[in-house]
Amino acid sequence: MFILAALLIPFFIFLFFGCNDTREDADSDHAVEKAKSALSDPAPKENDDPEETPDDSPLSKANKEITDITETPSSKDIRSPDSQSLLPVISDGNYLLALVTKETTLKSTYRPEDLRLIPAYMYPSRELYLREEALSSLTALWQAAKADDVTLHILSAYRSYDYQKGLFESYAERHGEEEANRFSARPGQSEHQLGTAVDFGGTAVDFRAAFADTPQGRWLAENAYKYGFAMSYPENMEHITGYIFEPWHYRFVGVDNTLEWKMSGKTLKEYLENKQQIYE
Repeated sequence: MFILAALLIPFFIFLFFGCNDTREDADSDHAVEKAKSALSDPAPKENDDPEETPDDSPLSKANKEITDITETPSSKDIRSPDSQSLLPVISDGNYLLALVTKETTLKSTYRPEDLRLIPAYMYPSRELYLREEALSSLTALWQAAKADDVTLHILSAYRSYDYQKGLFESYAERHGEEEANRFSARPGQSEHQLGTAVDFGGTAVDFRAAFADTPQGRWLAENAYKYGFAMSYPENMEHITGYIFEPWHYRFVGVDNTLEWKMSGKTLKEYLENKQQIYE
């Protein structure tokens, strides 16, 4: 009996420590995989807008001055994919006055056919594209600003439906869906998909509310409408537009229309709501 016990004790010691080592190896492998997952970048890869860095969301840094919480969208405004599919579908994205908001949607297949590359002298952050008519007016705008000693950089322009989908999901994962819904459009609801929206920069406070107080921001606020560009999301209008103040974001709707819009004193959303809209 004593001999049998002497033989079994080393066996049990091996089982205990050997199994424990195996379990620790498995936990270690799991930790490595978890670390790899945490380090992976969830951001879309179609282009890499500066506004997409996790710590640089416009809401977290650019809009500290939001004062009236009653003006923010309620949770019932955060639409699920199912409820979003029930929204009016814009018939023609080429229509310059198409109403693109949280209450409407562009088709996932919509892509402008006349996209043109924004030239390098406008300091695009990478290869960026805009519709032909919008680019022609942007060229005139950029040159006029340059003549006034204001240099504008183009930070973002056309974005596809799929890219916007990845962008919104990335923001929602980082900041929560409700917060993301205040500064990032859901796929089909971004003016960038139209190929007529531009994000301007060239300052130390790009994608910040403080951009409004830079020479670039002031020049655009005073002059962009003369070239057919309207600021989509003005200050203190989140309760109407659904988005925070974005003094860098402008949408081309045509010179005649921006002159009329400017005189109306309305937000671009309100102005477009009074224009004919065609849905499928």
